[in-house]
Amino acid sequence: MKQLVALDLTNLALGPIRFTPRGIDRVELGYARHFLNHWGGECVPVIPTSWGVRYFERERALRGIAELEQQWQETISPADDKVYVRTKAFLDGHEVEPLSHDARLKPTFIDRGRRFGRLLSATGFAFGRSVGRQLPKRAIYLNVGQLEVFRPTLMWLNRRPDVCSVFMLHDLIPIEYPDHHLPIGIRLHRALVTNTAEFARALIVPSRAVQASVRQAMTQRRRNDIPIHVELLPVSPEFLGPAINDPQLVNTHYFLLCGEIDLHKNQLLLMQIWQKLVARNEAQAPKLVIAGFPGVTSRPIVDFFRNCTAIHGHVVLASGLSTPALRQLMINARALLMPSLAEGFGLPIVEALAQGTPVLASDIPAHREAGKDGDVTYIAGDNADEWLSRIEAFSKSAKSADRMRASTYKPRTWNDYFTGIEAFLSEVARRES
Repeated sequence: MKQLVALDLTNLALGPIRFTPRGIDRVELGYARHFLNHWGGECVPVIPTSWGVRYFERERALRGIAELEQQWQETISPADDKVYVRTKAFLDGHEVEPLSHDARLKPTFIDRGRRFGRLLSATGFAFGRSVGRQLPKRAIYLNVGQLEVFRPTLMWLNRRPDVCSVFMLHDLIPIEYPDHHLPIGIRLHRALVTNTAEFARALIVPSRAVQASVRQAMTQRRRNDIPIHVELLPVSPEFLGPAINDPQLVNTHYFLLCGEIDLHKNQLLLMQIWQKLVARNEAQAPKLVIAGFPGVTSRPIVDFFRNCTAIHGHVVLASGLSTPALRQLMINARALLMPSLAEGFGLPIVEALAQGTPVLASDIPAHREAGKDGDVTYIAGDNADEWLSRIEAFSKSAKSADRMRASTYKPRTWNDYFTGIEAFLSEVARRES
C-alpha cells in the first residue's frame, strides 16, 4: 500500500485571482489531477487557513479543481474566447487596439470575491483537520507551488518529524539575475530558498540547469545531504490530442511569444526587432502575438510598446487567452519565439513542438533541455542581429500545412513524468523509513 500524500494546493486555492493559469499553476494542476485521481494510496489536499494549516477530503479538491478549470476557461471553444476573437481580427488586418488602456489584466476586487465565492460553493465549507496533530503518520507532504516563502505555513513540520516533506523549486532566477527583478522579489526568493533548506527532506526540479543552481544554494546553507531529483516537465493534455485547425489562421503571417511580460523574459529585444522589421518592410512585415500578462518588471517593455506607434499595426498583446485558443495560435504560427535570458525550463517550447511548430529560442541550458529532439533554433539572447535575421528567414519561408503530421517530435506526457516522480517518492520514503 502506498503512503498517504498530503498535497499542498495553495496555488490552486488562489487561482481565482488570475484569469488564466501560469506555468507554476499548470504544474500544480497536473500534480493535483494525478495524485487525486491516480495515486495508488490516499491523497488529501492541504491548504493554509485562518485557523491553521489544514487537510481536507479528496472529493472537495476534485470539485474545486473542476470549478477552477471553468474559471480559467480550460475547456471552452476558441470561438467563445473574446481575446482570441480580437486577436484573429488583428491578424486579419482589422484595426484593433494593440494594448487597451482599460484591458482587464486581472479580476477586479469585486470579481475576485465572486470567483472565490464560486470556488467555495463548489467545494463546500469545512474546517478540515490539523496537519500537525491529525495527519496520519509517515505521510509524504508534497509542495510544488513554490510558496515556501511563507514560513509560518511550514512550522508544523517541526512537530512532525515522521512526515517526509518533498518540495519543488522551479528556478532561482531572481537571485541569479537581480538586475532584472525588484528588491522585494529578490528578498522573497532568498527567503524561499532558506525555508526550503530548513524544512525540505527532498527536492524536485524541472531541469538539470535548475538542479545545479539549487545544489549550490543548498550547499551554501549546509544541506549537502538533500536529494535533488530532475524530472523534465511534460506537455499538458490540453495541448495534445486531435485539434480542429482554424481556417482563418492558415494563411496568416505571424509569430507567437508566450509567457509573463518581464525583463528577464527579454521581450524588449523583440519589440526593438519588430520596429526594424516594420521600418524595412512596412505593411509586409510579419505580425507578433504576445500571449501573456504584464509582470512586476514589465514597465519598460509596456512603455516602449505604448510609445512606439510604428509597431502598433504589427504587434498585439493578447492577455487572458484560454488554453484551447493559445493552442490554435501555436498551431498556425510561423514559429514560437522564446528570447528569455533565464528560465527554469520553458514550457511553451514543448507545447509548441507538440503542435509541430518550430521554435526560435535563446541559447540557455534550460531551453536546450526543453527543446531536445525538437525543431529548435538557438540564438544568443543578446544577439539582436541574429534574431532579426532568423525571424526574417522564417517569415519568408513557405509554411507547410502538413508540418504537424510530418513532425517526428514525441511530446512527453504527464504519465511519462509521474513514472519518474513516483519512483523518486518511493525511494525517498524507503530512505526515510
